[in-house]
Amino acid sequence: MRKTIVPAICLTLFVSAAAFCGEFNMQAIVYPPLVYADQDKLWGVAPEVVLEIQKIVGDDSPLKDTPWLRGYEQAQKLPMQGLFAIVRIPEREKLFKWVGPIFGEGDYFFKHRGSALRVENLDDARRVERIAVRKDGYTHQALAAMGFTNLDVGPTYQSSYMKLVEDRVDLVLMGERTYYYMVKKAGLNPADFERTGCKFGDSAAWLAFSLDVPDETIRKWQNALDTLKENGVYRKIMERNFTY
Repeated sequence: MRKTIVPAICLTLFVSAAAFCGEFNMQAIVYPPLVYADQDKLWGVAPEVVLEIQKIVGDDSPLKDTPWLRGYEQAQKLPMQGLFAIVRIPEREKLFKWVGPIFGEGDYFFKHRGSALRVENLDDARRVERIAVRKDGYTHQALAAMGFTNLDVGPTYQSSYMKLVEDRVDLVLMGERTYYYMVKKAGLNPADFERTGCKFGDSAAWLAFSLDVPDETIRKWQNALDTLKENGVYRKIMERNFTY
């Protein structure tokens, strides 16, 4: 079933770099429907979850969006960084401290609708000429770790989708629940994309913190997230942003 944003409630967070006064530099990667950004406003699943956690733990760090590579590098190099939401994979395990998961889905290879290409398993995917990936993104790192050598590396997911529509690549690896929103955000028609029969695996998005953040702080954030899942607040957030 196609998922659509439920418009009844939209959390909007007003942020600015000048207003930063909290414990963390909390940065969000724009990844609909987990994170949307428009100028100085953030909304979506991840900002709503983070805001509810902050209420519980007493943190007032403002949330702001950041380009993928900048946020990813800063979270590794600068102190007291928070980055959301990114996929937790073995290649990143020791780079951050983790709170989550806040979202999960299955990941499939997608092709341009109408393409005669048949991809039913990973061996089929290895044999295609080009698979588009975002530089140092989850799909890039995960596929490279599995020995894929046919990767076409670009700066953004949007560029990957455009390459697929223009038949400059054969496949893009995307989440079965989020691809619709990501493709629409890129200004493309989701109907132009077709899921193949090859499931790469399951992924989960987490909150990532720099390694200097105290373990006790990580436990407080994780406990707060667990509380949201137990008391129904997390479920309501998901229902506001997805229909099933």
